[in-house]
Amino acid sequence: MRASTEHALPPAGRFSLPPELTRSAPRDVGLTTGGRALMLVAWLLAAGALGGGIALYFEAQRQSNAALDFDRRGVTATAIVDRLWRKSDGEDDGKAPFAAFHFDAGGARIEGESRMRLSVWRQLRIGSTVSVRYLPDNPRHFLLAGERRNRLPFAVAYIVSSALAVLALVSAAAVRWQRRLLSEGRAATGVVTAVRKHHGSHGSHTEMVYEFPVLAGTKASGKAAAGKSAAVGATISVVYDPERPTRNRPYPFSLVTLEREW
Repeated sequence: MRASTEHALPPAGRFSLPPELTRSAPRDVGLTTGGRALMLVAWLLAAGALGGGIALYFEAQRQSNAALDFDRRGVTATAIVDRLWRKSDGEDDGKAPFAAFHFDAGGARIEGESRMRLSVWRQLRIGSTVSVRYLPDNPRHFLLAGERRNRLPFAVAYIVSSALAVLALVSAAAVRWQRRLLSEGRAATGVVTAVRKHHGSHGSHTEMVYEFPVLAGTKASGKAAAGKSAAVGATISVVYDPERPTRNRPYPFSLVTLEREW
């Protein structure tokens, strides 16, 4: 955005750049506390992308194998309905239908309950029969006939892993961008031309717009989050990329800092 021409850049001598910005490029750059924290987050996200993706994949594999084993070895039995009721499950405004029943599994009486489809539930009465399937060696693991065991889709592992990896790369790239700009960028004195407050669904934030001169004799502009002391006409230090002045940032930076010279 181009600023209004009524805001002139400060005359030479009225504002001095911080001494550390006068060093010749490339400058030695280190991380601030925020930068170190963000890099730690990036490493944790990368580890989560790898470890979490592997864990979710094996869990999906386990659930898939369990479902296949149930389909292969499951035994069908007839269950007798003992009770019918509906209760709120917190998922919607309606009440979910449930049935309690018992069935015989190799001479043992197994009691259980299950949520049912409303269309099936409405046809039941106390004493009605329903078909269930169970594992002979673990009859308390049963399903109403026609139902399937829940399975974690394999795609979840890839989606979660990819999302965490992207977040890790974005975090690391933010640090790398500031490091490169502060190390190789050119310093200039700028002036704040506008301060605007934006309101959104996630709260409000204040943004400042500024202008600064570049070597070609023209002006470039930028935007950044504004502090409480930001005011139109205030002078600030700006670091920009000489080849692409649109890549710029007010100094000091949040993630990187210049190393002290000894």
